[in-house]
Formats: sequence, C-alpha cells, structure tokens
Amino acid sequence: MMNTQEAKDIVGGLTHTSKMPCPSLSLPAQDCVTGSTLVGVKGSVCEGCYALKGFYNFPQGISARDKRLSSIYNPRWIEAMVTLIKSRNNYNKGKDWFRWHDSGDVQGILHLCNIMQVAQQTPNCDHWLPTREYAFIRAFVDKGNIVPKNMYVRISALMIDGKPPASFAKMLNDKENVEGFIGTSTVHKNEKAIGVGCIAYTQDGECRDCRTCWSSEPNISYPFH
Repeated sequence: MMNTQEAKDIVGGLTHTSKMPCPSLSLPAQDCVTGSTLVGVKGSVCEGCYALKGFYNFPQGISARDKRLSSIYNPRWIEAMVTLIKSRNNYNKGKDWFRWHDSGDVQGILHLCNIMQVAQQTPNCDHWLPTREYAFIRAFVDKGNIVPKNMYVRISALMIDGKPPASFAKMLNDKENVEGFIGTSTVHKNEKAIGVGCIAYTQDGECRDCRTCWSSEPNISYPFH
C-alpha cells in the first residue's frame, strides 16, 4: 500500500490555487498539444495565457510542473494520484472535488486513460476535466472506454466569444459508455455569456460554494480577464 509521502514523490504533489475549493494538478502550459499553437492565434482563448506569465514563471513552480509532467507515464502514477485524493479529509467525509490542470492539458490517449482510471478509483470525488483536446476525448469515447459517472469533462471553445462545440459534446454524451458528463465551456468578452456565467469574478475570484463546473450544466461561460 502506497503512503502519502511516496505518492507525493511520484506525482510531484498536487496544486492548490486561491480560486479553487479543491486541489488541482498543473502541468507546463508550454507543453499543451493544442494550446501551444493557439497561444499564437489572435483572439484565441490561449492568447496571453495566464499560465505563461506572473507567478507561473517562478523557478520553483516551473520545476514542480516539469516533475509532474515527467511523472504521468510512471507505472505507479494512477496509484499515487488515487492515494493523494483519498488522503484528503473531504474525501473521507464522503464528498470531495478535483480539478484537472489549472495549467496545461491532456497529453495523449494514455494520459487520458490514466486520468479516467483515477476518477473511477475515487468514487467519493467529482472530477472536472476542462480540455481543448477534442481529438483525444473523441478517440477515448469512440474506442468504447468508460467515462466514469463522477467525471465532468468540459470541452472548451477555442476562440474568445466563440460558440460552444455543443453538437460535438452531445454526440459524445449519446454514447452508452459515457456514464459521466461531457459539456462545453466558452470565454466571453464582447458578447453575453452563453449558458451559465461563472460567478467567481463577482466574489473575489473564488468559487466558494459554487460547483457548477462539476455539474450537468450544458455550457459555462467564463469572462475574459
């Protein structure tokens, strides 16, 4: 049985941000598969990426994210992530939440499969996976892999004020192996929010009691900032 310290040594530790009501796991934004291209596209949601500036450039943080990235294909990574999530007080009280990648994104099909395994093995935790990696999500579902019932995937629109990829999400949700939920998200700047607008920016940038990202709300729109 893996202990918590051993799990931290493998994963590189979880991320704790001031906005989130729960831990996350940050990877280097420079290594995003789609985002690394979008960052150079004017008007994209990745232009001026927050995870490429500010405190994300502190050497200690860069080193930690590099370690987490190198760990994702460790054969004991799933066990380590499950250990860290199950060690939390909220999990042991029967209800917890986890947000994947406050920085970075899914790296490939194997990485996505491992994330889904972590969710499946932590049933007391609801997982929110925001992603721009449409192809990985589709391939995962089309191959018959299970999206666990406690997993909430949100596929992000690629452009600011862009439309949500709603038809794509609906097509995936119609698959029998999607036991969880696949929704969408958008970023609004000059247009009104589509669906439910994120309220964090009306309460000092914090989620507090809101858990809409971990719900079956079809689309959540985040204000450009």
